[in-house]
Amino acid sequence: MEHCVLVVRPQAQAASLLNFCQQHGWRAEMFSTLDVSLLPHTREDVQQRLNATDVAFWVSANAIISAYQLRVNPPLHNVCVGQGTLSCFYQYFPHATANAPQDGIDSEAVLRMPLWQDSGLRHVTILNGEGGRNWLTNQLLGMGKSVQTISLYQRVEKTVDWEQFRQLSREYNVVVCVYSREAVDLLFQQVPADLRAKLQSLLYFTIHQRIADELNAMGAGRVLIGKQGHNSVLKLLREYLIST
Repeated sequence: MEHCVLVVRPQAQAASLLNFCQQHGWRAEMFSTLDVSLLPHTREDVQQRLNATDVAFWVSANAIISAYQLRVNPPLHNVCVGQGTLSCFYQYFPHATANAPQDGIDSEAVLRMPLWQDSGLRHVTILNGEGGRNWLTNQLLGMGKSVQTISLYQRVEKTVDWEQFRQLSREYNVVVCVYSREAVDLLFQQVPADLRAKLQSLLYFTIHQRIADELNAMGAGRVLIGKQGHNSVLKLLREYLIST
């Protein structure tokens, strides 16, 4: 049976996975439970706040794309949550400078970076989506940093096509790529009762143990984690699809 990859990511972030599958001759379908929309900020307001910051922390590719759409310029020092987000940063802001942790793709890895020991980098701006984690904010405040957060975007629920899922499940060996806990929660909230067991039985590819734990809590026991982010997922996906 041929494979089909369901991409549970917002449209703007799905292109890499969709193109990767297309290049290898594998079917892939958008199956996003979330979309992203800009929150009502003005360019002038966001730029003024960035001009007053020493370090900007970019939580996600969505934050970077949202800032680009507002036509703002990043400050001198920028930190991205992981290598994949760093690549996205340079795609949209090729003349700026940024760094990302080498040993993880979360706030914990970001906090281990040595730049936070620089007393000259006191004012930190976190750019994220509405409802993001406060963990790093609290840690930086405890280190004596001044921290402001700019939530640039919000996540909007989308209803997926479960009849399409039903048909694909009959015709293909379906696997799923999903990169956020919120997307996982919405996927299992939306699934019709008669398809829940099938959804739980699928193989999932993700980027972090917390997302894997959420999948496990929903009854999905087959999860592979690309611990270095999106490129690691592509490698795992390729290995699996070629071997089977």
